[in-house]
Amino acid sequence: MRGALLLNGNAESEEHLIQTAAPLLLGSRHADPEVAASRRVLLVTAGWAENEHDEGHVKRALNQLGLPSAWEAGYDRAHVNLSLLAELNDLCRRAPELSEAWSALRKAEQTARRFYLEHNAHLLALFRRALRDAKQLDPDLTVPRLLSRDGPTGGSHPLERHALAQQLRQALSTLEANDDHLFHLLTEIEHRAFDASGAAYHPGWRATRERLEQRILEASTLLLFGGRLDLLLDGLRFFRLREPLAEALRRGAQIVAMSAGAMSLCERVIVYDDFAETPRDFQLYDRGLGLVRDLQLFPHCMERIQTDDPDNLAYLARRFRHQACIGLNQRSYLHLELSPRRATSVGVDDAVYGFGPDGTKHRYHAGEDVPFG
Repeated sequence: MRGALLLNGNAESEEHLIQTAAPLLLGSRHADPEVAASRRVLLVTAGWAENEHDEGHVKRALNQLGLPSAWEAGYDRAHVNLSLLAELNDLCRRAPELSEAWSALRKAEQTARRFYLEHNAHLLALFRRALRDAKQLDPDLTVPRLLSRDGPTGGSHPLERHALAQQLRQALSTLEANDDHLFHLLTEIEHRAFDASGAAYHPGWRATRERLEQRILEASTLLLFGGRLDLLLDGLRFFRLREPLAEALRRGAQIVAMSAGAMSLCERVIVYDDFAETPRDFQLYDRGLGLVRDLQLFPHCMERIQTDDPDNLAYLARRFRHQACIGLNQRSYLHLELSPRRATSVGVDDAVYGFGPDGTKHRYHAGEDVPFG
């Protein structure tokens, strides 16, 4: 693929994101000469909910950067909003049968997530209890030592420590299996919903998707902003936009994504519900678009992850073992080249953080490659 991605955790403002992304926005590597010359920017702001089209400040920042608006018949043809949420809502008004099917799908997904979270709450309590009891026997015991193939060796109470290590392994293994189960269940539910409703063959759905696809493929750069993860991800998946986004990257488009926008590009979307009545820890929320492979992104890194706790980092890296666990902050920026596959930290004010199964925290400063895959 000719394209590339710039990924950020949670920029303090959309304007700062645009300033940092200037080298991508002001240039183009698109294979289509007309698209490359246009330097057209597509704004994906569905996560802003009812404020989806309040993008005036974004356009002003693009203008100040040297990307002028091009007004035609009252519309800016240089900086176009995907209007994902507006298109979805409009289609649901015109096709109530699709709205009903989509509502039923979301309810089924919420039910699956509710049972998943209740199961995980029990498993997490067991994991923490086993770790606490093990440390009471030996304060030097760590998650990596307890989860090692041979378990903790030497010291006193060897049989009890062995039993606690086995409980820790079992809890983690079941958590991993529960993540996998939800991942596959949500996939199955969505397939059943689309098959039953015939959404992909509904003329209104097809016409809407065609418009969205055209906007994506005509853009030199796409900006995926944060906000409501559920709204953004639901819209992208409802219209099956992974394929045109992948094709845009193949042609040389560049994607700049922050917070929820960056999370939605991963294969798995991992969230932390810090507003829940009972702390839920990190949990699988949904399937992402899978355009960022081999990396599991954790925005709001320093706010959400106890990065100074090696046990927590080891647990995190082992629990979400499918990809390299990468933490991003407000001024952490990861530049991902798709061909050749290369990830580089490019934020001058903060590093990109990698978390290892041994509990280590690696800081990758501007210009340093981030190993993955």
